[in-house]
Amino acid sequence: MPGKRMPKAPMSDNQRPIVHFLFEPANGGLDRVAILLANEMAARGLPAELWLSKREGLLADLISDKVTVRMVPTIGFGSRGFKLFAQTPALARMIRKYRPQAIFSAGNQSNLSIACARKLAGAQSTKIIQKITNPVVRPTMGRLRGALRAQRFRLTAALGDLCLTLSEADQRAYARMMPTVADRFRAVRNPYVTERMLETGAGRTKETGNMLLSVGRFEYQKDHATLLRALARIRDIPWHMRLLGNGSLEGELREQAVQLGIADRVSFEGFQPDPTAIYAQSDILVLSSRWEGLPAVPLEALACGCDVVTTACAEGLTDVLAPLGRDIAPIGDDAALAAGIKAALERSTRPAQGRAIAERYSISSSVDHHLELLGQL
Repeated sequence: MPGKRMPKAPMSDNQRPIVHFLFEPANGGLDRVAILLANEMAARGLPAELWLSKREGLLADLISDKVTVRMVPTIGFGSRGFKLFAQTPALARMIRKYRPQAIFSAGNQSNLSIACARKLAGAQSTKIIQKITNPVVRPTMGRLRGALRAQRFRLTAALGDLCLTLSEADQRAYARMMPTVADRFRAVRNPYVTERMLETGAGRTKETGNMLLSVGRFEYQKDHATLLRALARIRDIPWHMRLLGNGSLEGELREQAVQLGIADRVSFEGFQPDPTAIYAQSDILVLSSRWEGLPAVPLEALACGCDVVTTACAEGLTDVLAPLGRDIAPIGDDAALAAGIKAALERSTRPAQGRAIAERYSISSSVDHHLELLGQL
């Protein structure tokens, strides 16, 4: 009949979007990972979307023009976790409207939001894929708080379809911690390493160098204070440390470097969206964290031809680095960290297996793995 609106043809499964839900494109590793996943899926012709609470951020320019960006309405007050939970009704409306094939959570805080939103939307055909990017129970937590947090993550995992961990060690640990949802956990390789990083590493040979590098936010978790104390222990040998990052503890760390007498050998160089060029100028990456999931920085450094010295901040990282035969420093032990740095400075060759380890975390390999896990659903 004239004037009658024809119904829209239903979308096929291949047309339904694959959504990556991220609060904002800030300066965190999980923010970068979510964007890289969406970019590569879009580059392959898949209907990849980023659903954001905020469009602005230090990594906003990393988002590809091929990725569809949709804004999720949010409230203007409260913590990030509170804002994410308050978005549940808006997320549910968007799920009903756009009918995603799947929603990938960027990390810990958004896992519950997308799971509750799917339930509220009644859209069981949309798969909810959560991701644990930082330890559920951290060293600073008391027993009661840790138990309550594990219970919350167990309930959250039960509401989703898969819960991705960043290493097989984490998968085993969470299966033991939350046995009633053990079948939800799968280890996944995150996209950390770009082709440019691999090309940089392929063209490098070991030189007698003493340029040290640390990449990470100046916050308690990263424990730069122990790093500076370790450096002070080896002031009798030549080195220079470049610190990339920003954060609330920067002023304290600058003062500590002065008090330790090493301020002239430590450079605070701010946040760098793409540190590849700086990796290429560095010899050793030092990670001093108290805890991590599976941090990107050591893998990026290996891809670029750097050696790596790290604390025992993540069992998964210890497993990944095992083929290099390196000693892992205990957390907070500046003497052991200093010994590791000194040994790395004295080594005459770069880690031969480093680039091979890093290649497993290339963007292409990671997207293959994420899509394989999605296909299993």
